[in-house]
Amino acid sequence: MLKEKQLDVEDSNLANYGSKEHKDLRKSAAASEKEFVGAGQKPGLEVWRVENKRTKSDTPDFGVKRWPKEDYGCFFTGDSYIVLNTYRVKVDGKETDKLGWDVHFWLGDHSSQDEIGVAAYKTVELDDLLDDGPVQHRETQGHESPLFQSYFGGIRYMEGGIASGFRQVKPEEYKPRLMQVRQSAKSIRAFEVPVTVKSLNKGDTFILDAGTKIFLYIGEHSSAFEKSKGGALAANIVSSRLGKAKLISEVDDEFWKILGGSAKDVSDVIPERPEKEEAALDPGACKLFRISDASGAISFTKVAEGQINAGMFDTNDVFVLDGKTEIFVWVGNRASAAEKSQSMKLATQYLEKEGKPKHLPVTALREGQVHHVFGALVKW
Repeated sequence: MLKEKQLDVEDSNLANYGSKEHKDLRKSAAASEKEFVGAGQKPGLEVWRVENKRTKSDTPDFGVKRWPKEDYGCFFTGDSYIVLNTYRVKVDGKETDKLGWDVHFWLGDHSSQDEIGVAAYKTVELDDLLDDGPVQHRETQGHESPLFQSYFGGIRYMEGGIASGFRQVKPEEYKPRLMQVRQSAKSIRAFEVPVTVKSLNKGDTFILDAGTKIFLYIGEHSSAFEKSKGGALAANIVSSRLGKAKLISEVDDEFWKILGGSAKDVSDVIPERPEKEEAALDPGACKLFRISDASGAISFTKVAEGQINAGMFDTNDVFVLDGKTEIFVWVGNRASAAEKSQSMKLATQYLEKEGKPKHLPVTALREGQVHHVFGALVKW
């Protein structure tokens, strides 16, 4: 169990948290981030990648940079990203002029702790810029929420970093990549595998990205969903090359030469497609924790266990609801900035302390914001 956490307000320079002056200062700081200029001002998707630049003295200098639109849906496994979706709020089924936002920070399996920290911090900064309007979501590689997946025609996981991408090298020097398109439960993703014929099997679809040629290999037992998604992803890659690449839908000698084999070397063993059962919601098995700085220090204490009622929430504080399959951070309208700033960090620490899977979704909601799972767990 995560014990009560104490943080001295004075010693942590948090004494001014919660004041209008501090809120204005945070928004001003967020507005100074040039990569956030114009963010969230019109409906659509925006993506930023956390970058580890180096100063003249060769020390780390982390920041964010807008991700090219043609690469939306492509994520390097060693990086972290911020994804902002801006939409028009609907009232009684009709769109209004009011804007709403969902902001996600995505963590690759091999992201460094520094990159993860920057992604979380910059997400809060973007939230400040939009006057606390967005619903915040923490996403992890391979366990993205249905909402996150809905933004993209398909999700591709790439090894390495941005410097190894097509636009950073000459076409003739491009290192081929092989991607396996797999269906798992209700999701289909493409992830990079070794560029060898041994990676192929007859049950999946594969994309060989050779720079100026994009080969599509469809295993004879590949599912209809994999075929469709593989074709769409291959077409997206071709489109992103701005006329410098073409799609090869029937593999040829060059395809086999790159992979170092032939059709007879393709494995007959078809990997199982695990059907992950959706965990049933159990409102009677929740836990509720309060994050408060009323004592002059940040505390994290259990409020209740079992059925959680709406009356247990207090507009003056922040609460963490453990719904077993998802974690929610509920931010009261009168919660201090100190409580808000520590909430996601403490929720993540809670996952670690309780030994829960690190990929559990973590969603931050402001008081009054709606989320269907949160609404189903709490008795109103």
